[in-house]
Amino acid sequence: MSSIYSSVAWSQNTKDPALEEIVVTAQMRDESAQSIPIAIGTYNKKFIDQVGANSLSEMESAIPNINFGAGDRNTRGEIAIRGIGDYSRNIGTNARVAVYIDGVLTGRSSSFDQSLLDVAHVEVLRGPQGTLAGANAVAGAINIITQKPDDSVNAELLINTGNYDLHSLTGKINLPISADLFASLLIGTTQQDGYVSNITLDRDLQGVNRDVAKLKFRYVGVENLTLDVGFDYLKDDDKSTNAEALANGSFNGFTLASEPFVVAHNADEFEQRELKGITIGASYETPENFRWTSITGIRTNEFSELSEEDYSPLDVAISLFDEESDQFSQEFRLASPKGERGDYVIGAYFLEQDISTQRSAITGVMFRPAPNKSVQTPATSDVQSASLYLHGNYYFTQKWSMTSGLRYMHEAKNIDYSSIDTTGLFINVSHINDQKTFDKLLPKFGVNFQFSPNVLFYTSIARGYKSGGWNADFITTLENFQFDPEYAINYEVGAKSLFFDKRLTLNVAGFVTKFDDFQVFQFVPTESSGTVLSLTNAGKVTTQGVELDINMLLMDHLSVSFNTAYTQAKFDEFKSGGGLGVDYDNNYLPYAPEHSYFVAIDYSRPLFRQAEIYGHIDYGYTGDYFSNPNNTQANTIPDYFSANARFGINIDTHWDIALWVKNITDETNLRQSSVSFLGVPRGLYNPQRTYGLAINYAFK
Repeated sequence: MSSIYSSVAWSQNTKDPALEEIVVTAQMRDESAQSIPIAIGTYNKKFIDQVGANSLSEMESAIPNINFGAGDRNTRGEIAIRGIGDYSRNIGTNARVAVYIDGVLTGRSSSFDQSLLDVAHVEVLRGPQGTLAGANAVAGAINIITQKPDDSVNAELLINTGNYDLHSLTGKINLPISADLFASLLIGTTQQDGYVSNITLDRDLQGVNRDVAKLKFRYVGVENLTLDVGFDYLKDDDKSTNAEALANGSFNGFTLASEPFVVAHNADEFEQRELKGITIGASYETPENFRWTSITGIRTNEFSELSEEDYSPLDVAISLFDEESDQFSQEFRLASPKGERGDYVIGAYFLEQDISTQRSAITGVMFRPAPNKSVQTPATSDVQSASLYLHGNYYFTQKWSMTSGLRYMHEAKNIDYSSIDTTGLFINVSHINDQKTFDKLLPKFGVNFQFSPNVLFYTSIARGYKSGGWNADFITTLENFQFDPEYAINYEVGAKSLFFDKRLTLNVAGFVTKFDDFQVFQFVPTESSGTVLSLTNAGKVTTQGVELDINMLLMDHLSVSFNTAYTQAKFDEFKSGGGLGVDYDNNYLPYAPEHSYFVAIDYSRPLFRQAEIYGHIDYGYTGDYFSNPNNTQANTIPDYFSANARFGINIDTHWDIALWVKNITDETNLRQSSVSFLGVPRGLYNPQRTYGLAINYAFK
């Protein structure tokens, strides 16, 4: 599945400059983004380069109504869209947003934050996507589309250097092996020191140490057939922390580090992940213009991380998380030609996942009452899912049309879980083996009105679904070990419009989404002032709001883009959510700011005959929100903003030299705040100001 919506990209014709027409495949066929009745967003390579996003999470401020959660680790991969999100913290649960690479589901949250070095564009589809995406896309879906080999001979070398000892080198090459077979290779490496100082071990945290490789082939030797084969690899090996202790009364002396970006941790914290994938895509168009598509995906995701749990120089407690998942997916679909009366796509999808973990928490000599003890939760899980879907459009007249679809899916899951505890704080479970099966129908229906060739109004009702599972974590009771599926009904109205000879796009969407049996992961307060993990079906949730996207070409060389969102995401019913008889009815959902907006200005013009200068500046604002359903002061995130800029010159189509800066005003922005299992106030800040020089040389 895929989706696109125009960003700040524009094309310029000297006679008639206009915004670029974006071609999308949100309904499994090539169509203009402005003609599709869906709230979607697309961000092309030029825009991604201008905002300086090297990975998916670095696009956060530029995408309307999205939040990447705690922001502490690549392996967390938390994403919230329209105030709805989470991450697959343990192997018994899934995230609410589905992330795809070239149509292949990446699988687990640890694989969400992908590198964007070879990106063609990123697509964001907001709201439940059950019909075309299936389970676990109840908040939305993101598709990363990468560049494909072609018949040209070209290469690029990109060097990026900056403060915090940033060194990045990326090489790309595209070669035609024969008249029918093309290949491309990308190899990149990035190192950067961290912006958080650990004064106990005298080292920096939150740095970057990443290697990326992509090898792709495209074969066009059979008439009307295109075959793509791609291999991708990503490895992170970082020194990083999941949080730092926040100054709070007596904890100042306990942590020895009371200011932002400084910690005093005795644990040798790290984060490692290795992502590998193979994608095989085939597309065949019949003489009658029917298109057959096959997408095969094989992926392996591995990660391990060691975290401080007392956030102090004392030997109290650490945790070691790890996970390995092997995944196979296969999709077949047939898309009809676009006719005067209608069109359709019919497809089948199969997914198999094998997931395992050996995670543990270990106490130190300072832990009382159980020094040098541990709790281990080894577990394995298997998931098999099969779906059939049909989606199409019917045109009553030239102005009125109907969009509808239905997906039937069958899902079988099983888990083998153990808990081996010598601390006396958790549970001892020698063995739990459980199975669950789900059969669901996920429909969508909408009515559209094409008011004029450039103005579209649409309405839709769609159902979303997130599968049930198990809280296979460090738990103190089996009372809520199992949890049920959650369901969503999304009501949406919107308009897409193009004005002033295609120099202005104005798109607006309003939505109300109702959730039943909403799954909530949280840290529940205990009588001892600590917290325990809980994952339950909370009850009912409503998220509602309005999104506005505007792109303007003010003059031949100047464009402005602006997006804003107002969202109210609340628990309608969450009885005894805080344990101890405390209800969370009417509380806000975590990581769900009510207000956010983003504005960007881009300017370019010829400097002399074969050179062009350009400039980009953007400003993003995020309103205050909570990081836990209890909505306490300790879990409050104040509103924050960030401004970024990039100025450069293109010379002779070969050289691109640019100066860039992120967080221009060097704001200290808190992005998560919570209370640990041991009762320590903790949090994490967005990165400090970074700046550098990027040089790109293209061989053509």
